[in-house]
Amino acid sequence: MNKTHVLMVLGLALVFEGGQCQDREVFVAQGSVAVLPCVDETSAISHPTAVYWSRMVGDVLKTVWRRDKSGLEFRPVRNPPRANCPIPNFGKADYSLHITETTIEDGGRYVCEVEGKTRMVKVISLRVVRASFSSAMVVEGTRTDLKCDVSPRTQFVTINWKHNGMFTSRTSLSSVSQRDAGNWTCQATYNGVVVEATTSLQVKGIATPQDDSSVVYAAVGSSVSLPCVFTDGLILYTVAWKRSPTTSDSSLPLPASFKESDGPSASATIQRVQDGDEGMYTCSGMMKGLNRGRIKVQRRMELVVTQVLRSSSSSGNGPVTLTCHLSNSSQITSYEWLRVTYGPNNTQTLTSVQKTKTYRIQEVTEKDAGEWMCRYYRNQGVLGNVTYQMHVMGAVKSENSSSGNKTAMVMGLGFLFLVVFLILFQMYRNYRRKKMIHLYPAMETIVHQAATERERRARSGAKMAEACVGDPKPVCV
Repeated sequence: MNKTHVLMVLGLALVFEGGQCQDREVFVAQGSVAVLPCVDETSAISHPTAVYWSRMVGDVLKTVWRRDKSGLEFRPVRNPPRANCPIPNFGKADYSLHITETTIEDGGRYVCEVEGKTRMVKVISLRVVRASFSSAMVVEGTRTDLKCDVSPRTQFVTINWKHNGMFTSRTSLSSVSQRDAGNWTCQATYNGVVVEATTSLQVKGIATPQDDSSVVYAAVGSSVSLPCVFTDGLILYTVAWKRSPTTSDSSLPLPASFKESDGPSASATIQRVQDGDEGMYTCSGMMKGLNRGRIKVQRRMELVVTQVLRSSSSSGNGPVTLTCHLSNSSQITSYEWLRVTYGPNNTQTLTSVQKTKTYRIQEVTEKDAGEWMCRYYRNQGVLGNVTYQMHVMGAVKSENSSSGNKTAMVMGLGFLFLVVFLILFQMYRNYRRKKMIHLYPAMETIVHQAATERERRARSGAKMAEACVGDPKPVCV
């Protein structure tokens, strides 16, 4: 179509719109479905013979979608096409154009022509809102600007920004951090219509932790993980860990049980935390940037070592004080002591005892033995806890120990009584044996005499045998 045809179409639009040179406005966000209205309000045309949708590009009308008198549909060569008119709506005199997945380039002026018993022409202006950033790749520490484009442009649009659903006055990020990641929404207001276009910001670098304010709490003897997770798609050249005091940047040796991860994550683990392992731990990585450059990103986190300290008198029988000790307690707002007991299937029960940093036991008894827990909070939120195993040694005064001593005493007396009884019983048996012998004195004499006579004869026979050795006389036979 030439310029003359365009002017003629606009003139027809003025006539059919009552001489008013005002376009219909459609205001949508990029990526949404745009519906350009073309409805016969008078319902004079119920069965049109042809519908033409065109777009004004400069002085030329380009066909977007059309249906001619034969019923054939014609669309631009697209795979798949994004613009069409739902044919079932024609019976309701609705010839609106539907554009799916609207882009910023779709903005402009569209013309709807309907030919039937009469001719209807409408002009619709489509304005598309798009939110974006000035940099295609956003890396930690770099700068990026927020952009809210409206096509076609107009000076009567009011722009506001929201970050993750919260309004913000920022339109430029001078030093990007992981806290800037998320959804950024451009809220555009035009002629009383509000449209929101959202884009997502992914910051390249270290995703976890997000910044240098991370604090990790670990009890002495436990295992703790120090997170350092890089965003996906980075090319890392080197990854390194170092340790320093919380008050300076001087270097400290890493703990003996410090171990770096073997996988894609750069996180590290201290397998057994010791007293003195506290401090600032820094994870740094050298990654590939734009234009073959290299960018260094790093994250600092503080390790706070916790333990329960026990103090008592030198005699060991006086009061005992348990203290919840942290290498850095600046963020702690409250403490709580709890008694830990275990039931069937190793179920754990926690009983609150006292909400102080220290817990004092005036006289330790066997009922105090077992596990104690100190829980520490920040603004009503639990930061962590540390446990202590109470051992009771030596003689302890308590109802349980008294009953144990009584039982031991009874058992000892019973054993002593049994020994005395056995001794007396043996003495009685010896006495009875002697008494049985004295009841038969005559028999005892006879037995004694018979034994004596046998002994005498044996001696006489021996003497005679010695005398007959070598004697030929028959008397010795």
